[in-house]
Amino acid sequence: MTIGILGSDDRAVAIGRLLRQAGHQLTFSDPPAGVDKAEKAAQALGYGTQADSAYNQASTCQTLVLAMRWDDREVALAALGPVDNQIIVDATRPPALAGHSGAEWLARRLGSRHVVKAFVKPIRPNEPIEICSDDVQAKLAVAALIDSAGYKALDGGSLAYARDLERSVAEKAPVNTPDP
Repeated sequence: MTIGILGSDDRAVAIGRLLRQAGHQLTFSDPPAGVDKAEKAAQALGYGTQADSAYNQASTCQTLVLAMRWDDREVALAALGPVDNQIIVDATRPPALAGHSGAEWLARRLGSRHVVKAFVKPIRPNEPIEICSDDVQAKLAVAALIDSAGYKALDGGSLAYARDLERSVAEKAPVNTPDP
């Protein structure tokens, strides 16, 4: 499977390393930070991992992992362009939003039911990776990705329950984010 990771910080690279070790092909982009950061992230993993544009990732990757800072989401989403049937793994760490989860906001913003919240907490050996989604098939696909990397997925329920997961690692104080 080809997976596009949007983000290039240490956490994005750690997610990429986990997926790469499971044999998946990866590309990195980082619209807010630029191609140099994406190339550096790709080089950190080697093994044919490449930097790419977010737009190209949206047209060539079956799964997209949003692993950038919450504040950079609009720039990243604009660079993606249209997304169709890709699974969108929301690994962002939003602030504690009023009334909904960041994953719910993202699903509405993209007009996609294929959003899965995952990889929010640090990846630790022998600990499950919690996932939330309203799309059973997308949730099963992400669980299979996690299983392929030697970890267990823990079903955290629907995207509404992603709020609790997000609050456990929130970036900053609660804010209101307008609906898309």
